[in-house]
Amino acid sequence: MSKAECYSFHAGHNIYHETVTGFNQPRTLVDITHVMNNAFLVTTNGVTEYWFHHLPHKIIAALTRSRLEGIEATEDKRFLFVYTGGAIATFNMSQEKISNCFLEAESKQYSTMVAAVIKSIHEDNKKKLNERGLSA
Repeated sequence: MSKAECYSFHAGHNIYHETVTGFNQPRTLVDITHVMNNAFLVTTNGVTEYWFHHLPHKIIAALTRSRLEGIEATEDKRFLFVYTGGAIATFNMSQEKISNCFLEAESKQYSTMVAAVIKSIHEDNKKKLNERGLSA
């Protein structure tokens, strides 16, 4: 999987357009340090904790271009903003270890397998809804 992309919108992955409204909440300055893999140590309001993101190299690249005192997070600790001068890099963060990325597979065999799993989950969800007297 050389050029696979992540299609997950869970915390710590991509930003879904409907979550953008969350950007409007109050922000606070943070200090962030890359630890290893997808883990970062983030200090906000005197509290230091681990935050996670699926593409740490993108955050690291933004941090290397950040302005002094140019790193903020929303109050709910979901979004990280890195001011790089001409742009603002925005990241969807997680305070829990993140799930694996849902990747676009290059192999048709793998894509078929993923489609079968999704279809099975969908059928199971429809069955559960029907059992509750709801229609899917």
